[in-house]
Amino acid sequence: MLDINEQSLNRDDFKMILDNSFDEIFVVNSKGIVTYVNKVCKKHYGLDPSEIIGKNVSYLLSEGYYSPALAPIVFQNKQTVTVEQQTKTGIKLVVTATPVINKDGEVDFIVMNSRDITQLEELKQDLDKTKKLVKHYKSKVDELSQQVSYFKGYSFRDEKMKLCLEIVKRVALVNSTVLILGESGTGKNVLAMDIHKMSERKDGPFICINGATIPEHLLESELFGYCRGAFTGADKFGKVGLVELAHGGTLFLDEIGEIPLGIQAKLLELIQERRFIPVGGKEHKKIDVRIVAATNRNLVQLIDEGKFREDLYYRLSVIEIDTPPLRERTNDIIPLLEFFLNKYDLMYRYTHKFDKQSLAVLKSYAWPGNIREMEHLAERLVVTVPEGYILPEHLPSKMFKIPSGHAHSNILEEELSNWKNLKKTSDEEAIILRLYNMLGSSYKVASTLNISQSKVTRIVRNHKQRSTLK
Repeated sequence: MLDINEQSLNRDDFKMILDNSFDEIFVVNSKGIVTYVNKVCKKHYGLDPSEIIGKNVSYLLSEGYYSPALAPIVFQNKQTVTVEQQTKTGIKLVVTATPVINKDGEVDFIVMNSRDITQLEELKQDLDKTKKLVKHYKSKVDELSQQVSYFKGYSFRDEKMKLCLEIVKRVALVNSTVLILGESGTGKNVLAMDIHKMSERKDGPFICINGATIPEHLLESELFGYCRGAFTGADKFGKVGLVELAHGGTLFLDEIGEIPLGIQAKLLELIQERRFIPVGGKEHKKIDVRIVAATNRNLVQLIDEGKFREDLYYRLSVIEIDTPPLRERTNDIIPLLEFFLNKYDLMYRYTHKFDKQSLAVLKSYAWPGNIREMEHLAERLVVTVPEGYILPEHLPSKMFKIPSGHAHSNILEEELSNWKNLKKTSDEEAIILRLYNMLGSSYKVASTLNISQSKVTRIVRNHKQRSTLK
């Protein structure tokens, strides 16, 4: 059992205890003179206790060591007051000033307890920034969701596309990494969103990053975030990357073939270990995320050229989904055209239909831009063509050109050469009739030869009448 005297504390003991307090203890007497302050003041004001004790608080205020003033309010109201103060060293304090009242009801001392909340403020600002980032990427998800909805109510006719969608439904049920291949505009991002929406992660975030749209020097920090002071100009609070924002959901790496080799190594670790190190960081962060990637590039060729890591390719291509181009699913061309036309007619409150000749031209077109090109064309026609039928003359001229390599391209070039070297009317009619038999449209012939459609129609009609008489 300790003796009572052994448990007692002397003045030096009290000073040592107060100097080791996390909070600042600041005591002012009835005349506004500082009678005590512990060593925490050095951090808060850049002054030692000896430079503060004995000074009047009005002096400290006039020198800008802190603001606003608190002691005058307590002397006047004789009540405890709490305020936020900013110090000369840039620290933000929350200060509680408590009056010590004597038997006459007067204030003998004011004891002020000050706590540094600068870090709390930084964390709050960082949280606010993160919330804004989440809001930003949620809006991107909403945009992608709208893209998915444009196929609502449409059933694909083509067997290739039906098979593709069946694979999408199956892989959505597991957590495997998926690589979606296909030309630009075939709807790879829509399939990625479908995989997410049909998966167990559907309530989690869907974060998309396009490797072709972000400058190389920013891509790593956008993906993995960065720590405070990671590089010159880095935000003093650091930044949460897209990978971390995707926690619990799906990370969609669009245009994966454009990702630089240096970042590919970090992606490989992310896929293998589900962990990463932020730029400027020293410790790994674990992440629960599903990876879906897409590209219109030939990754095998990029590997041969030394532009894509072979080990990353095999990690990404656990399941490959090939999206067929529109020209290879001709059964869907006309139904999709009508689907998009109806969509924009409803949106803009118009009524349009394709005439038979227009549909014939559109079905034979190669659609290099695939579904994206088709949707943009439908919107353009709805907006620019008066209500009623959409005729061949309303279509872009590029849709009447036969691409090189096409079965008729060599014949077409020969006929165009004959047309330039015309010598008699009978040759003119013969060329027009041959082209009409090949192209199947008076408008196509007129566009190819740069003559009026009425002239082609007249020659074809006269030829048919002569054939009937025979």
